[in-house]
Amino acid sequence: MGAALGLAALTFAVCYLRGFVLPHSPLLFWGDQPGFATKGARMLAGELPYRDFFEFLTPGTDLVYAGLFRIFGILPWLPNLVMDCLAAYTAWLMTYCAARIVRGPLVALPAILLTGFVLYGSLDATHHWFSTALIMTAVAVLMRSSSQFRITLAAFSIGMATSFTQTKGVATAAGLVIFLVWQSIHEGQSHAQLRRRVWLFLGVSTISFFALNLPFVLAAGPVNWINQVFVFPVLYFGSASANNLQGTWPQFRDSANIVKWLCFPFLYIGVPLIYAAFFLRMRQRLKTDPDESWDRLLLIAIVGVAMLAVMIPALSIRRVSCASPPAMILLAWQLSHLGRLRRAIPIALGAISCLIAVGEIYAVQFHPKPRISLPRGSFVLPDAKNYELYRWSADHTRPGQWFFGFTVLDLPLGVRNPTPLEALGPGEYTRPEQVTAMIAALERARPPLLILPQLVVHPESPGRKTDNLEPFRDYLRQHYHQVKVFYGGFEAWQRVGP
Repeated sequence: MGAALGLAALTFAVCYLRGFVLPHSPLLFWGDQPGFATKGARMLAGELPYRDFFEFLTPGTDLVYAGLFRIFGILPWLPNLVMDCLAAYTAWLMTYCAARIVRGPLVALPAILLTGFVLYGSLDATHHWFSTALIMTAVAVLMRSSSQFRITLAAFSIGMATSFTQTKGVATAAGLVIFLVWQSIHEGQSHAQLRRRVWLFLGVSTISFFALNLPFVLAAGPVNWINQVFVFPVLYFGSASANNLQGTWPQFRDSANIVKWLCFPFLYIGVPLIYAAFFLRMRQRLKTDPDESWDRLLLIAIVGVAMLAVMIPALSIRRVSCASPPAMILLAWQLSHLGRLRRAIPIALGAISCLIAVGEIYAVQFHPKPRISLPRGSFVLPDAKNYELYRWSADHTRPGQWFFGFTVLDLPLGVRNPTPLEALGPGEYTRPEQVTAMIAALERARPPLLILPQLVVHPESPGRKTDNLEPFRDYLRQHYHQVKVFYGGFEAWQRVGP
């Protein structure tokens, strides 16, 4: 327990030093977390997902941020601190689980790999890490035994995980059912005992899921909720290149950090190989090595494969990272069986991971970065090229003003989005009915300023329909004119007339 707490504290410190310039100046990250935090602020103002604004995920992340903002106020740096806590808790869980299958210094290896390799491209407090932490909680609960009490706790945790990422929650629920079936057969339990365990798990996880989600379902209407949470992810989510396998290469290509040559192969190649190697080893040794903790190992492996499999259609560095904690635990176990190499390889991997973490910290703490004062506080900008965007936007808006276009500006500037959409997407991602609703909202609120990506304003192939945004472009040209172009291809459009 002491080692787990120490590694959790270390992970918290690493994340804090990557998200805050000492002593306490927060970085303004882009990523996905500003969008979820903005939705939390909208909930705090009385709006609800599915009813008042579009949300294709279950509402857990929005709800957490709404609760935190209610307690502490709307602080744009809170997501940075949330990520620190999520990473520390995940490190604790990984160490707790590792201690049940390995002994000695190898217990610390999974958490050390988390601080460097895993968190390299995933320091983003979104539904991915919330659901991973809850799923790993269920794994930790079941590591000791599968008593009815522990199955109940694990099922509750999976129900909550599904309330953050519905696909990952359902996949791991299916994986845990498979595990319970295998365990019951392996232990020679009766069919009646198996049915009771499975129905207990499914019943509690379903009840806990709807206990959190039902108020939102009723507020928005079941049809609206189903369309956003189930139909949209299946039919339209992948139409944006960032949400399918085409987005993996640009992530690697656009990263200027040399560490990518270590982290990308480790995660994209290493994680699947770790799972494959485990199942091969289990098949070979299950009968010849009955004293091994096969039930615990299989529990970790099944959950890891379930999390990874559901992410494959859109396997970004963030998603593969959030699906990798079980693989890090299995890697420690596999390395414990390497004979002479059992010390050298873990030491090398741990040292490289620590160097990655130190390098990321050094880049934040010692590379000069611009500081900027905005309506909701003073911040540090990770990229100096974006200073003009923030400074100009702050000078041309006021807190409480209607504004649309670039979500990362909403919280630090204190502006409000009058539309049901956080942003516009390419291809079929933004639906025609959403464009219609957004134009109607813009016409009602008439925000004086929009800041938009060039792809939204200018279609990829003029004269050929590549998305559903042409009605918006027509509205934009009729009521706004371009006044500024920023680094990164963002354009400021000011309203013409009233």
